[in-house]
Amino acid sequence: MNPSVSEVPNVFDLLHSKTDAGRAEIRARALPLSRAARNLLLVLDASKPAGEWLRLVTGATEADLETLRQNGLIAPQNAAGQPLASQPPPAPAPAPGPAKAPAATPSGAAAIAGGSPLLDRAALYTYLSGEATKLLGPFKGYAFALEVERADSLAALQGLALQLVERVQKAKGDAAAAAVRDALGLR
Repeated sequence: MNPSVSEVPNVFDLLHSKTDAGRAEIRARALPLSRAARNLLLVLDASKPAGEWLRLVTGATEADLETLRQNGLIAPQNAAGQPLASQPPPAPAPAPGPAKAPAATPSGAAAIAGGSPLLDRAALYTYLSGEATKLLGPFKGYAFALEVERADSLAALQGLALQLVERVQKAKGDAAAAAVRDALGLR
């Protein structure tokens, strides 16, 4: 029995997330990906191991996952959401968990006029795409992730953030909606 074989993690047991190239591919649709591979790219995040995403996305195969990995569209993550050793670690990483809004300014402004989230576009995109399936379930979360991917401006993402709060409130109640509002920087 070779002990080194048991030490190598199975790619299907690893958490993966989209890379910058993966997010760019979602917008550009430049690579000839199969429908299943593209759907897998849309919904995959570090909330579930890769093997579980393969089971959830209809028609997705191990080959689709490998295509995404080989093209640099997804990358394995550790439990804290940081890239594995194949990539250099980023500068000090924030604590694991949902993206948090910046603290309120002395003027007390925690949201932009009209109740829009104070997060910048990148932080809002990351939160919405990463939390949708956790908050809404795999099917409604997948549909919401598609809406996030189609959003072409900060204003569109802010509108989706407000919709997410409403959907979470309907699905999970006031306490869950309040937690999403806090994470988005809404009052």
